[in-house]
Amino acid sequence: MQTKNTKQIDNLEMVMAFEDWAVPRGYDLSRDLSGTDTTFLNLETRAAWLGFEAAHGPAGCAPAGQQLYAQLKKTSEYAHQTGEVFSVRVKKAPFDDYVIHGGPGGLYRLRDVDLYVIEDSKQYRLN
Repeated sequence: MQTKNTKQIDNLEMVMAFEDWAVPRGYDLSRDLSGTDTTFLNLETRAAWLGFEAAHGPAGCAPAGQQLYAQLKKTSEYAHQTGEVFSVRVKKAPFDDYVIHGGPGGLYRLRDVDLYVIEDSKQYRLN
């Protein structure tokens, strides 16, 4: 059984993956964030999101492996941004050595974070 917080993290991961897929294809990602409903405003984008969500949700195809999480180190210049664990991806650095993508700042160097996987609500530190 998933907790509300775990569902929010899963949804955030799916939204981030959808945005990575949708941006190069020219989808309009504007959303009305004023209320609790954060669905996409553009009808084509909404339809694409529903298909993406169905394909990548619990009933669809799921990537093998575990989600990677990071927490900013207290010694990092970015430590003030959050003390929470957040989901990340390791991707090519757009500049310098910022290979950690995700979290409140969007990009981090490997030396700024501790990496984790979470299994049965227990965090396992990787580095």
